[in-house]
Amino acid sequence: MFNHQPLQTFIDIKGSPIYYRTTGGRYFKVVTNYPTGSTKEKPLSFKREFANAIGCVLSSSLSFWFYQIYSNNLDWKTYEIENFTIPQFKVEDIQYLDKLYSRYLKDIEEKANIRTTSGTSSYNMDSFKEYKIVRSKSIIDEIDDYICPLYGLTQEETEFIKNYELEFRLAGE
Repeated sequence: MFNHQPLQTFIDIKGSPIYYRTTGGRYFKVVTNYPTGSTKEKPLSFKREFANAIGCVLSSSLSFWFYQIYSNNLDWKTYEIENFTIPQFKVEDIQYLDKLYSRYLKDIEEKANIRTTSGTSSYNMDSFKEYKIVRSKSIIDEIDDYICPLYGLTQEETEFIKNYELEFRLAGE
């Protein structure tokens, strides 16, 4: 019915990197197309024409739901990302997701906290960025509203994904 491909088919070591946090982020995953300086961050390189669209999809609540179901809920492993599937995108899907991802990345940067460290750290840092991805939930909802139908999900199923564990995901904000 739907032609979904695992992300591992889009991996290209000479492609564009997407950086993901292996741990942390609580109920949201931190996925960027640039390094954030986190020691818990790993790059995965994808075919250039798909990299930002993939980064956008990995920033979705749908991806978080997949992570909750198929991981140990402590560490986001490379093979879990590689086995996440994406639908066959049309050119206009890729273009739209690229723009949405740019808006999302700008938003998470604007809403990040700059934290200063006390004393000396083993990483020689006096400050670091604390990403509060929950503050960008409205854009994440836009991502889900766009991608969930591409996965064949109904409006009701999309709402379930967007609201999955929402009381925990929004706690503290």
